[in-house]
Amino acid sequence: MKQLTTNKILGLRIFDPVVNLLIQKRKPAVNGQMSMVKCFHRGFTALEILIVIAILAILLATILPSFTNFRRSSLLNTDTMNLVTLINRARLLSVSSKDDEQYGIHLETTKAVLFKGDTYDTASSTNEVHVFSTGLTLSGIAISGGGSEILFEKVTGATTDGKKATTTLLVTGTTSSTTVLILQTGIATIY
Repeated sequence: MKQLTTNKILGLRIFDPVVNLLIQKRKPAVNGQMSMVKCFHRGFTALEILIVIAILAILLATILPSFTNFRRSSLLNTDTMNLVTLINRARLLSVSSKDDEQYGIHLETTKAVLFKGDTYDTASSTNEVHVFSTGLTLSGIAISGGGSEILFEKVTGATTDGKKATTTLLVTGTTSSTTVLILQTGIATIY
């Protein structure tokens, strides 16, 4: 390794090929003595990188649960509105007596089906199926008089035999839920 003298350091910029350090020209201090030679390093230290990673991990741990809850809530609201829309659509089709038929809703834990006619037929090509999002289920389907279908009368749109129904759309693994109530008049509301 080369020996550098004070004169060379004071007058020139010297590149040491072995160490690859830039030694800058130094001015004598006020009292005439040399200041220390400074070396400039570029990049980040491992400690700085670890601090940034720790901050990002804390932010992610705080934000992720909120995002997950927001997503579940959004799915619940969307599927609830779709269920109410499907029920009201079946009622309106009955009120208008489309194809001179009654329309109804068949409820299962994972789906709701709008059907044409006075009985539900799983193989009918006129069925409109709404499958709930993953993680959402219908629970506590309670229809007065039993069964899993609500049928709407032509012209009035009321439920047949004065039936009314209550069902709860539940987000699996949480306590989030929404209750949909079908009144005897045939109108569906979110309760």
